[in-house]
Amino acid sequence: MNINEVAAASAYGSMAVQPGSGSELKALGERFAAVFDRADAAVEGFATKNIDAQSVVEALSQAELALQTAITVRDRVVAAYQEILRMPI
Repeated sequence: MNINEVAAASAYGSMAVQPGSGSELKALGERFAAVFDRADAAVEGFATKNIDAQSVVEALSQAELALQTAITVRDRVVAAYQEILRMPI
């Protein structure tokens, strides 16, 4: 595994929840949003010279990875749904 695959697996694992109540999904959404909030804060910190460039790059990379993971999961869910629709009754 390369470092991006390890980071993707880690990001996915930190966002994964078991099916259950809506509160679990809400918590997942909040964690997902927090990744982008950290990236935004890092960019603002860099603009005010409170954060170094390396931290900004890391925060933006984590945000990009979280978004790519979400898109991949969405695509697989849609593909699975389409496969179910194609099954004969």
